[in-house]
Amino acid sequence: MRRTRIRRRTPLRRGRPLDRRTPLKRSTPLKRRPFAPASPAQRAKVAGRSCLVCDSATRIDPAHLVPRSLGGCDDALCVVVLCRPCHRRYDHGELDLVAYLEAGHRAEAAHAVGHLGLAGALRQISGKRA
Repeated sequence: MRRTRIRRRTPLRRGRPLDRRTPLKRSTPLKRRPFAPASPAQRAKVAGRSCLVCDSATRIDPAHLVPRSLGGCDDALCVVVLCRPCHRRYDHGELDLVAYLEAGHRAEAAHAVGHLGLAGALRQISGKRA
């Protein structure tokens, strides 16, 4: 595959081109989003347990069934035990947790229903977020 240079269809509005050595200056500083780590109760819930999906005992995270951006809370029932790879898959909507929650984690599923309603919780937990 042959690469060609990208040509600008319309010229720059300013009279002279940008100098690549000119440092960019921000007019306003970057705003950092506040990162809220898991609560102590959530950390205690996942301590010493293995992943709900793959039974891995390394790199365990408390994974929120309902993200805080959708109204999740600091309650221990709001999280399940997932390893980091499974947690990332769940966050990207590639992992369906319904089958794993049915057996022994009904309280967590009920807590998610309390936050999002039945249809919203099923959509969130199953990974079908479209």
